[in-house]
Amino acid sequence: MKKKLIGLILAVGAAAAVAKLMAAKKAEWQGLSEDQVRAKVEQRMPSRVPEEKRAEVADKVVTKMRDRGMLAEEAPAEDLEPAAAEEAPDESEPTAEADSEEETPAT
Repeated sequence: MKKKLIGLILAVGAAAAVAKLMAAKKAEWQGLSEDQVRAKVEQRMPSRVPEEKRAEVADKVVTKMRDRGMLAEEAPAEDLEPAAAEEAPDESEPTAEADSEEETPAT
């Protein structure tokens, strides 16, 4: 009975350690940009692997990470323009300040 309990405790401990290690590895790769992922994959592969195969593996890893939503969002060039045009109020719509000025009687 004691041997089974000890075995169960060791198995649960080992499973918890593996889960913690997997979570740490996932956090290490989470939020990287596509270029960073490619560089990291190619860095981990042995130098004897041909460049074509490295690129193919990196493409597969990036695709899987993109599907899972793990890649950092890279802003397109259009979004890098100043947002001043979006923030400026539309002159055709009255603002709250203009409404309040019209409603207050002059004394």
